[in-house]
Amino acid sequence: MTNSTNIHLHFAHANGFPAGSYQQLFQQFPNDFKVHAITKFAHSSRYPVNANLSNQVAELIEYLTQNVAKPVYAVGHSMGAVVSFMAACERPDLIKGVIMLDPPIASGLARVAFKLLKYSPLIDKFSPAGKAKVRCQSWPLGTDVVAYFKAKALFKHFQLECIQDYVSAVIDEREGKLQLNFDAQIEASIYRNVPHNLNKYYQRLSVPGLLLTGSNSDVCVPALLGSFVKKTKIEQKVFAGHGHMFPLEQPQQVADMITERIRTWEANDSVKSKTV
Repeated sequence: MTNSTNIHLHFAHANGFPAGSYQQLFQQFPNDFKVHAITKFAHSSRYPVNANLSNQVAELIEYLTQNVAKPVYAVGHSMGAVVSFMAACERPDLIKGVIMLDPPIASGLARVAFKLLKYSPLIDKFSPAGKAKVRCQSWPLGTDVVAYFKAKALFKHFQLECIQDYVSAVIDEREGKLQLNFDAQIEASIYRNVPHNLNKYYQRLSVPGLLLTGSNSDVCVPALLGSFVKKTKIEQKVFAGHGHMFPLEQPQQVADMITERIRTWEANDSVKSKTV
């Protein structure tokens, strides 16, 4: 199949999980899907973390402009889902559709409360920032780092291959030890700057959108989503039986759901083009 007929997809990773962590997901996409991904958001000196992650939106837009020859479907997990949504609103010429996998969204009154928290030291207590800034960042050579992460609650339901891919993506051997390459301070800063201003984008989503949430998620919860879903008119589906990290727990099922949705959008586009 030639490049002209390829479906281009950009995947934006969750905070702290470089794009390489999602290899099991990427491998399940059909052969005519070409996957693009920024390896680690916010690690370029040109795009440091700033208020409401607007620099990360700019980082994604520049990447698409310079590296992809045709519009993409923007798929993102957690932080990456929010960045993908904002980019789709700002540059619909670059993005044909957006799929948000369990994004951290606070709408309605919760948005106001979250905004106030961000301007106080309490943000580190009420977000993962506090844990991120003090996380272990190095281990002695020879440490079974896969076993180390497997024992952590966050990784409890991960597919083993996904943990292995995460370790390969996030750990480097440097200075005689194993070191984390996703800067913990950058990770904490991203958590502190999760956007509270998505209401500014409610009327700007002009491409098809799907919000896929985990039924057991403690991040993307129904009580915080009402205004966002209603005002963006984005379609919402629930991935039953799984929490916030479901793309790394059930990569095959998630890839199938993404593929099915993109195929539907592509078919709809084809019908529209024939009737114009």
